[in-house]
Amino acid sequence: MQLNPLLHAELVTGRRQSALIDLWSTTGFAAAVSEVTGPHLYEFGELPVPTVAITLYDVRRHVLIEDGRIRRDGPVHAGRFRIGQPGRSVVVDAVPEVGSGKLLLLYLGKALLKEVGAARGSAAPIALMDMAWDIEDPLLKMSAQRLVEASDSGQRPNALLAEQIAYTLALHLSDRYAAPGSPKSDRLPSLDETMCARVAEFVQANASAPVTLAEMAQVAGMTPSSFIRSFKRSTGLTPHRFVVEQRVLAARRLLATSNLPIVEIALAVGFSSQSHFGVAFRAITGESPARYRRLQRGHG
Repeated sequence: MQLNPLLHAELVTGRRQSALIDLWSTTGFAAAVSEVTGPHLYEFGELPVPTVAITLYDVRRHVLIEDGRIRRDGPVHAGRFRIGQPGRSVVVDAVPEVGSGKLLLLYLGKALLKEVGAARGSAAPIALMDMAWDIEDPLLKMSAQRLVEASDSGQRPNALLAEQIAYTLALHLSDRYAAPGSPKSDRLPSLDETMCARVAEFVQANASAPVTLAEMAQVAGMTPSSFIRSFKRSTGLTPHRFVVEQRVLAARRLLATSNLPIVEIALAVGFSSQSHFGVAFRAITGESPARYRRLQRGHG
């Protein structure tokens, strides 16, 4: 039976899940968040894929049972994480220190781990270490907090940002927690000015259409995991930030030269709504779209 990460998370927690990111059928990554409101017995069953659990609340007592044996019995501080290994039967008995909190579950599928393994020169999916709540990882903690905040505010990441998050987290996990004996990362392929210009032309030509990380990588002749790192090294920007800046640039031209309503400009350059456009435009230019238009026309 094909894995449904959201359904698995609901069965584990006994609570309805919020699917923060669901790229399971395309990229092999899913992220789900659960609201924890009291002591609970989590029956993960036999883990189908490597699964990262990040707790964003303090746990007074956390008993981890693997294959019928107690592996760990003690407190867990907010921000710590666990990498669960596939094939192991897992049960967790947790008593939170607080009234409520959030638990984030990341599912890492074969397709994603194989792509990350290829970036390290391996033909097989990358294998991750067996971690059990013993350390805190600042990047994982910050990423989990931002994903949960986005969920609480109703601002889910778009397709490009979701892909970027998936590959960034998978690459980070493989860099820091690859199993002993895993091949080291290959030297990053270069992304020269000509190739960067091609990517920019592709983004500009698809101003009103969704752009994916896989498409940008294909234009550059790279795999997504290699592209995301090479692009950041070459431009100083993440692919998502680059696309947003290109779309704001196109919007600036239209604001200065056309009488189109701002909402039509927002949709024409690829933003999902006028409010989303306004937030992005102000973050990059320091002005609202309406004020920018007035300034371009000599009105303060």
